[in-house]
Amino acid sequence: MRSNQRGWNTRVAAHLNSTYYNLDEFRAGKSSLRRLEKETVGDVQGRSLLHLQCHVGLNAIGWAKLGARVTAVDFAEQALATGRSLADDVGADVRFVYSNVFDLPKNLDGEFDIVYTDYGVLGWLPDLGEWARVIAHFLKPGGVFHLVEIHPVTAAFTEADGDLELTPLLFTDGPYEYEVTSTYGDEYGENRQIPSYTEYFWPYTTSRVITALMDAGLRLEVFRETPVDCRQRFRTMVPDPDEEGCWRLPGDPIPLTFAVSARKPA
Repeated sequence: MRSNQRGWNTRVAAHLNSTYYNLDEFRAGKSSLRRLEKETVGDVQGRSLLHLQCHVGLNAIGWAKLGARVTAVDFAEQALATGRSLADDVGADVRFVYSNVFDLPKNLDGEFDIVYTDYGVLGWLPDLGEWARVIAHFLKPGGVFHLVEIHPVTAAFTEADGDLELTPLLFTDGPYEYEVTSTYGDEYGENRQIPSYTEYFWPYTTSRVITALMDAGLRLEVFRETPVDCRQRFRTMVPDPDEEGCWRLPGDPIPLTFAVSARKPA
């Protein structure tokens, strides 16, 4: 996780200039929140919201602009510095906290109406059981956890010559070790190159995620799968005609994103 932490700090500079984050439009008032996130979480006006693994904080700022009282957490210092600067730029009130998710109970007090996390957050965690227990720790009785995440089935495929080919990754424990030299943001452009670092990734399945949350005492209320992705993960993906900035595979052959809502009993 320390190596991953260094890597996420390394990624920040490339992300600041990426079309994915599009900070010029964000500063001009465009929200980074998509329809799926807003439909999953619902009305946040006046509610306390803890955003885990917020990276540079665009979605955390989006929830604050919708009226939530937001605390946002990440383990990459440079990402948090960017988030604080962006929040100041757009006049959003967000409390940013530097912490590894697993250490958060030692670094943050209080309970929240909503705990939230999204897009590319689970594969960096070696222990989904402990992750779920941290979520339960910070939820008020009756509070709800919301997750919008890349569907794990996408990790079961690689793309070669325009075709998706199966890999044996999904039903393994990891960690998998990779030398990383690029990041997302400008999927197939030059701006995605970053200094090399070693990344560690733990595969997950939707059943592992849901079971971890239930074992932590949360009650599953929503499980939803969609064929829409937040970025062009494969070259054959095409823009979603219904929402700017979203992508689909022609014919919608596999789920690309899933959403979970789970409540802490009152």
